[in-house]
Amino acid sequence: CALTPEYRNPDVPVPAEWDAPGPNLAAAEVTADWWRQFDSAELDSLMAQALAANHDLAAAVAAIDQARAAARIAGAGRLPAVDASGSATRSRRSETGTTSSDQLLLSVGYEVDLWGAAAAQAEAARARLAASVYDRDALALVLQAEVATNYFQALALKDRLAIARDNLQAARQVLELVEVRYREGAATALELAQQRTSVLNLEAQIPALEQDLRITQHALAVLLGQPPQGFTVQASSLRELSLPTVATVQPAALLQRRPDIRRAEARLIAAHADIGAARAALYPSLNLSASAGVTGILTGGSGSVASLAASLAQSIFDGGRRQAQVESAQAVRRQLVEQYAQAVLVSLQEVQDSLVRVAASQQRAAALEAAAEQAQEAYRLAAFRYQTGAEDLLTLLDSQRTLLQAQDSLVQARLSHHVATTNLFKALGGGWENAATTAQ
Repeated sequence: CALTPEYRNPDVPVPAEWDAPGPNLAAAEVTADWWRQFDSAELDSLMAQALAANHDLAAAVAAIDQARAAARIAGAGRLPAVDASGSATRSRRSETGTTSSDQLLLSVGYEVDLWGAAAAQAEAARARLAASVYDRDALALVLQAEVATNYFQALALKDRLAIARDNLQAARQVLELVEVRYREGAATALELAQQRTSVLNLEAQIPALEQDLRITQHALAVLLGQPPQGFTVQASSLRELSLPTVATVQPAALLQRRPDIRRAEARLIAAHADIGAARAALYPSLNLSASAGVTGILTGGSGSVASLAASLAQSIFDGGRRQAQVESAQAVRRQLVEQYAQAVLVSLQEVQDSLVRVAASQQRAAALEAAAEQAQEAYRLAAFRYQTGAEDLLTLLDSQRTLLQAQDSLVQARLSHHVATTNLFKALGGGWENAATTAQ
């Protein structure tokens, strides 16, 4: 007589293949510890600390404990309730003297689950427990990506600082040369002012980069569950890391690989069960009860009492409240169907976007690497020709600015490639399917 509708996965169209730009050769598998493929012992340590001490993740674990307790409460409704009670009285009347009585009673009550309401409530609670586990796993995946991204950003800022300081040192050396030439009458006051301006502009960039580095390290410390004061990243360059190529999976595999999609599905399963419980409330309820006990144990005599009862109850008029509850549960199910479909579409978009960004950032980094090499050579030639008097200062200043921009852009392109790779790992589920915990 169960009234819970049969659950079926919503029909969401999923493409057969990705629009992947370019081949995916020698790709790394998406494992549960995907960050190890960047070959950074420091990142491994930071990730372990974040997973152990992050407060948002700890709060999600507490939410699982709440859901597990709620599941036990719902499951208890399918079992009989057994109660024991005892009483003793002693009274004194002037006419009859003192009288005493006592009783020990054991009672059992059970609501027969004629329409599957208790079973539906237990199923809904189990599904919500599973959803809370998936919610924790989805949060852990986001946390992993944020730790990696902030770590890469900190290293990229260190690289940009090193480039800015090297260029500042080179600009100061050129300034010394201009000052010598100015004193000897070979350079004008305009050239001297121009080079001093270039040095000051380079000096002004360094505090801003140092600020960004400190703020990034602060954010990383908070992700690790520790105060930001005194926290620093030990590695010095993004170039110290490896950059894996990620092996993609079939789009349909995301339905099982991503915890956020599994969470949406678990909530939908719970909503189906809620419909069954709401429908069951429209029908009669049958309660059975039995009790047995003894009397007079303390007063020297004994007797026994026993009873057995059954009751059938049906609501005649409630103003449409129970029917409205059914309609509400059905509306919740329709809402969650749409949310599930949207979660699938968003996951497909995230993977496709990440594939595009990985390919684009890789191509951009390769082009900028060649540009930086040429800018370095151009600056060397311009500096040499200026020293020999064969070139004016404007050419040297232009080559100096071009070199700084090319080197800085190259670091940012490398950072974009690392971040895009991280986001692709996350979009593919981060190997969660291989290490996911199940709610039992």
